[in-house]
Amino acid sequence: MSHILIAGLGDLGAGLAEQLIANGHRISAIRRGAQAPAGVELYSQDLTEGAAMLPPDPVDLLVIIMTPSEYSEEGYLQAYVRAPLTLLESLGRQQPLPPVVFVSSSAVFGDVDGVVDELTPPRPSRYNGKVLLAAEEEISTRSLSTVVRFTGIYGPGRYRQIDKAARLARGEESLPTPQWTNRIHRDDCVGLLHSVVLGWLEGRDMPPLVIGTDAVGGRNLDVLKWLADQQGLTLAVPDAPAAGKQVRSLYIQQGHYSLRYPGYPEGYAQVLAEKSSAKFKVQS
Repeated sequence: MSHILIAGLGDLGAGLAEQLIANGHRISAIRRGAQAPAGVELYSQDLTEGAAMLPPDPVDLLVIIMTPSEYSEEGYLQAYVRAPLTLLESLGRQQPLPPVVFVSSSAVFGDVDGVVDELTPPRPSRYNGKVLLAAEEEISTRSLSTVVRFTGIYGPGRYRQIDKAARLARGEESLPTPQWTNRIHRDDCVGLLHSVVLGWLEGRDMPPLVIGTDAVGGRNLDVLKWLADQQGLTLAVPDAPAAGKQVRSLYIQQGHYSLRYPGYPEGYAQVLAEKSSAKFKVQS
């Protein structure tokens, strides 16, 4: 049994904690709130205000899954740079730092066209990508680490694109410019993190960077048309080329993790079914 500390116990962190507990591991966690899955030893605190409470026993692996309190440069700096470094400094006073799994974003690649993967140099142009890249680099100088860069996350309770497709079909919004989009289902985010964590715990030679994205991607207009079709609506879209980066995961392509939802049709079918079930429960 290994002892894993998860900093950030939101949707992904809680899902990962549940899987690792099911594997027989001990899980400690830090979050601002007071809720945690059964079996998690919770140290409720705000890391932007310091790391006052840490597990007294040695930690074998640290997973950092932060969420900014506000979507601004200051919010990103607090969540992705200051809070993790505060944690690392505090933990480092108790023990040699363990390996770190740090959740980042494909935003670090910047606004580029064409295929990108783990071998593509990052060129962030906006504050979010710049801050995340700075966080990745700083953490990698402190400890052995794997950065996991996710593309757009969708899944249960995330209905923004589904609702947007309906509004477009009803003529309530104008069609967006054709753009290549990249995404990964929430369950595959958790599954991929679980794969990376187990790799470290089992002593495998883990890469410094893993990209989390599905095997399909898709032009935004095609995804929106498909979502409209699934809701019994009609949405006509032009057959125009799409700009933007097409994100690929060498880690997944090489067979280190098998996607539960390889593309948006499989993943959004699950989300649509969940949305329909939730609506039925409310009505009944």
